[in-house]
Amino acid sequence: MDGGASTPAEHPAVDFGDLPVSRFIQRLTLLSAMGLFLDGYDLTIISVALLFIKPQFHPSPFLLGLVGSAAVVGMLVGSLVFGNLTDRFGRRTMYLFDLLFFVVFAIAAALSQNMTELIVFRFLLGIGLGADYPISSTLTAEFAPNRRRGILMVTTIGFWVVGAIVSYFVSLALLHVGPDAWRWMLASGAVPALLVIWGRRSIPESPRWLMARGRQEQAMSIAEKVAASAGVTLNQANAGGLATQSTPRMASFARLFSRDLLRITVFASLTWFLFDVGNYATIVFSPTIFKMLKGSTLTSSVLASTALQAISLVGIFVVWILVDKVGRRRIQSLGFLGLGLIFIVTGLISHPSFGLFLGLFLVLSIVDQGPGQLTYVYAGEVFPTSVRATGHGFATACSRVGALLGILVLPIFVAHVGLSTALILFGILDLIGMGVTLWLAPEPRGQQLPSD
Repeated sequence: MDGGASTPAEHPAVDFGDLPVSRFIQRLTLLSAMGLFLDGYDLTIISVALLFIKPQFHPSPFLLGLVGSAAVVGMLVGSLVFGNLTDRFGRRTMYLFDLLFFVVFAIAAALSQNMTELIVFRFLLGIGLGADYPISSTLTAEFAPNRRRGILMVTTIGFWVVGAIVSYFVSLALLHVGPDAWRWMLASGAVPALLVIWGRRSIPESPRWLMARGRQEQAMSIAEKVAASAGVTLNQANAGGLATQSTPRMASFARLFSRDLLRITVFASLTWFLFDVGNYATIVFSPTIFKMLKGSTLTSSVLASTALQAISLVGIFVVWILVDKVGRRRIQSLGFLGLGLIFIVTGLISHPSFGLFLGLFLVLSIVDQGPGQLTYVYAGEVFPTSVRATGHGFATACSRVGALLGILVLPIFVAHVGLSTALILFGILDLIGMGVTLWLAPEPRGQQLPSD
């Protein structure tokens, strides 16, 4: 760990949840954020790669949807399985090795010789991406100071958009490589993934998880080192504010549906599901959608999609500024409202021009960041320690079901009933998401993470 102190006696004693943001916390946040960067990078670059895969393999609309959704199916499996394993066997081990799936199968997908191989390898790659959601979120939340947890977790999920933007620039650089440009696009993500795996080797186990497993001495040792790196000492009078657990509880999916957790399980899972139906469909197929509009070209379609992700940074910055000031519930509900209205208005406009469609979607990309950031943040904050990764993994899996629904349905809607109908449906789902947030959402701003 970075930093260091002169002598512990000179420092104020604080609880673990009140530590300042040290270089260690910043490095942990960045390494966790890079897992989300890879998700944004890979799931966006496939949207451009599809423009080359389509003329090379001539897939049906159904197979095209499978290619776009295979990694999302893998994420569903990875988040469910590895989220629970993370609660059972610890955060650090999974944190180190989950991205190996990404490295191996990103390269394998790039070498695919037919649609079947491509779909299978994209599925296996997605397992690693899905695993990283509950692992990175849980580890970041459990080290983050209470008063800055929202900002740090928004930074983590915000890197999804950074990854998407970088992938578009890489795609633009590879557009003229030739018909096999898609292979270089899919393989390119393996490079940053290897660097992230190397960087994560120095991250210790979560003291909160160790304490929940009854390993108090080891938990306190790590917590004291983290405190020292931040220039403070840990409050020994109450075990640093880390909740002790007399009888460790085994992580189980059944616990998520117990009377005390059912409300937050439904909230975290349903709102993320509703958001991702329209979100993933429009991200994966945005170059394809823009290519359908009058006056567009291959390059202008990719540039327009890049602009959507770039303008998203404005929305992320607004959420980043407000999340620990005005709270999660208000931001998420207002974001859902804005998304619903913009989707519906866009869908009601008959034959929009390229410029009008782009303008509406630029506004949508900013508003998108309310629920886009907060659904992830909420899932990392509202579950107790023994099932935190399991709960986040379950919510992530539900969101991937929503993403799959959007990705698979959109090409069929476009082919048979038109894009407008799909956009209106996405808007209705987002308005439902607003209602669920107002009804069920807690407000964890500045609060201690629930223990057990």
